Amino acid sequence: MFSLWRYFVIGILLISKVALAQTTTVLTYDANGNRISKQIKGSSPYPTVTASPEAVAPSQPSTLLASGCTGGSIQWQPLNQAGSQIVVNPAATTQYTAQCVVQGCANNGFAKQTVTVINCPTVSLTVTANPTLVKYGQSVNLFASGCNNGTVSWSSGNVGSPTITSIYGAATIFTATCKSLYCPDLGTGTVVVGGQTGCLPGDVLITKQNGAWSDASTWVCGRMPTSSDIVYISHQVTLYVNASGTGTSGYAKFIIQGRDGTLIYDNLSKIIIPQN
Repeated sequence: MFSLWRYFVIGILLISKVALAQTTTVLTYDANGNRISKQIKGSSPYPTVTASPEAVAPSQPSTLLASGCTGGSIQWQPLNQAGSQIVVNPAATTQYTAQCVVQGCANNGFAKQTVTVINCPTVSLTVTANPTLVKYGQSVNLFASGCNNGTVSWSSGNVGSPTITSIYGAATIFTATCKSLYCPDLGTGTVVVGGQTGCLPGDVLITKQNGAWSDASTWVCGRMPTSSDIVYISHQVTLYVNASGTGTSGYAKFIIQGRDGTLIYDNLSKIIIPQN
């Protein structure tokens, strides 16, 4: 007898809520209960997406990272870029979609991540110093007002206001920048502090040019440092072996190395710093 129910289909739906594939398994049986076919349809794994940071100032970078796309590759929209990690620079708040593309899957598992753009206000900084003229080695107080909702960062590396720093130049420019969590530059201001070299014993003795430690022209004051002088080196200073083949000696209370300062000497030469 011919039966209209010769074949029937059982559909089994398997769904995972984590970063696994969502699949539908279709099994086909004959009238006697024998399976005659098996077909799996569904999507690729659903990835996990993070943004670091999740909020930025306009056009500042944020790193998007997608994981969990086993056996496939990540395709990003609306950028049409590929790769598990990309850097974006949104000008406005943007939602990004990471699709897990696996060959043979009809549908792509996906995840979305929004990067929020914070519009940064502009502030006016007032920057002052007290005093504005000191001897080399002396300290000044730096002040910045107007950064009410941020943190003041100084070009000297100091943070906060007020802050204290030492002067080792004839004219030092200090720049203060107001920063917040997502805004790296809300406003800036500058102040100039003057420095004066002192040539009396106990003052800070500054290098004038590259040269030998024992050459008076190497030093601003036209004399060699003594054991009572604080020495600030901003040039290349060398202690040479003399004509007799013995090393030379230099003296200082202590030595401060400036940004461009170097001190060169061999095993026969030495700097003598008295013990306090």
